[in-house]
Amino acid sequence: MALACCTAVPAAASTQTVVSVLYAGSLVRPMEGPIRAALGRAAGIDLRGEPGGSWALERLIAAGFARPDVFISADPAAVHALGDRVLWKKTFGGTTMVLAWSPRSPLARTWRAVSDDPTAIVRLLRSPGVRVARTDPRIDPKGRYTIEAVRLLAGAAAERAILGSDENAAQIFPEEDLLARLEAGEADVAFLYRTEAIAAKLPYIELPGPAALRGQITYTLAILRDAPHPVAARQFAQFLVHGEGRAILQRAGVVSFGR
Repeated sequence: MALACCTAVPAAASTQTVVSVLYAGSLVRPMEGPIRAALGRAAGIDLRGEPGGSWALERLIAAGFARPDVFISADPAAVHALGDRVLWKKTFGGTTMVLAWSPRSPLARTWRAVSDDPTAIVRLLRSPGVRVARTDPRIDPKGRYTIEAVRLLAGAAAERAILGSDENAAQIFPEEDLLARLEAGEADVAFLYRTEAIAAKLPYIELPGPAALRGQITYTLAILRDAPHPVAARQFAQFLVHGEGRAILQRAGVVSFGR
């Protein structure tokens, strides 16, 4: 199925072999692993990607410090904020919020035994000494979603007891480092997207009820109007939204929307 935007993209004199992509850090494992490999095999395109918090990446593009072919955000608003810099966009999938834990944590056995009962989860999160990891709500949508999810799970007062201030430096890690810190045992638990926990093969529980934010967390792909490699950008979008990349993301926990 062809992308509707493609007729608006000027034809290039020769086939492009590189595509530059700034993308939400929650997709780093599939993007840098199976998607990069499959794109090279299927289209002969070298994926040159850079992960990060979606709003941090949007600011780089808006300020002219980055000029990618494609931007993939975990918050559609970050794409909308780029206005007419965007040639074409598509919200192609979504995920949910989960609580994952480190197998190296001394509390790993306790977390394995926890059910999806909100009271039990809140009680464990409020236990003395539990090291919680999350991302910065100022630059990463997941950081904002984490605060919302914990409020829905536990109430406003308990959310403050669990997370502290919104910018609690003791809990906040860069989006691109969060998984590695959890895997290394530098935190006991982390608030992640289901995509991340699956890709990293971490044990997790999906947050129960509304706290999972089901249907709210979505991925949007945008081709930039001044893309240096417009043909490769179009091919990459086709690959990810409709082609083999779609299946790879589904296996990584992304729930695809439409066709």
